[in-house]
Amino acid sequence: MNSIEVIEFTDPGCVWSWSSEPKLRRLRHQYGDKVSWRRVFGIQVDDVRSSFPDRDPVDGAEEWRGDWLAVAAHSDTPITQRLEWMHSSTWPASRAAKAAELQGDAIAEAVLRRLREAVFVDGRPADDADRIAAALTGVPGLDLERLLDDLDSTAVATALGTDFDLTRDPHPDVVGLKEDGPHPGAAKAEGPVLRYAFPTLIVTGPEGERVMPGWRSLAQYEAAFEAVAPELRGTTPEVLDPADALARYRSLSGEDLRLLTCTDEPPSEAIGVATATTPLWLHPVEAESRAAIAAGF
Repeated sequence: MNSIEVIEFTDPGCVWSWSSEPKLRRLRHQYGDKVSWRRVFGIQVDDVRSSFPDRDPVDGAEEWRGDWLAVAAHSDTPITQRLEWMHSSTWPASRAAKAAELQGDAIAEAVLRRLREAVFVDGRPADDADRIAAALTGVPGLDLERLLDDLDSTAVATALGTDFDLTRDPHPDVVGLKEDGPHPGAAKAEGPVLRYAFPTLIVTGPEGERVMPGWRSLAQYEAAFEAVAPELRGTTPEVLDPADALARYRSLSGEDLRLLTCTDEPPSEAIGVATATTPLWLHPVEAESRAAIAAGF
């Protein structure tokens, strides 16, 4: 039985969300079925040329990558050595992530991870149907043809429209928020409206609600979870064997390893992907899939 509900406001193209993923993975592992977890895809970039009229998506890509490297200085997250283009919009990847939810939680997790890695590790954002198909080739258990059919379905459009609206109705706690830190998570102005910063978690349990915007430590997240559900206090996660973690997740950053396995050492079978910052470790089958994708570009 779920003790608490988490609503996570996020976007596949948000570097702070990518940087926070190891902590959120750890929380899902730590609390397991005691938590009901819902992702709201808020659409960070509607149209990159309108949002950034002074940056060309190809010629100006290095400027975005420079922004990501600055974030990685706080998070030790893998960042691509070269960004080939900036995504034209995060609507397509968000539709793909939402469509994946129709195939179950495990598929949704794997698809979202691949979509994020397409941007931040491979430097080739999945911002149209063909690029989505390429990025998701070989995801275990995914019915890719079904997902591509679902991209423009009424169900996905309705669900993503609801996500878009929820994101632009931010909790009072984040409106005008002023805190120290690299990304406090105050609501962001978007034309005449405000939206949640990504990521933002709203954690609700028997003892109330906590809003956790922006860049937060694992300890801060744990304190919020346990404040709203005191029965979670003292819950410690199973320390995973690195080989088991790699088999389960197929892709591990250094921070994933530290938080899930309590070691910095990848398993012997892991295949490293060099980035501009820290390596990403892949299961051999995942690496084979990714090599096939790269060969197609």
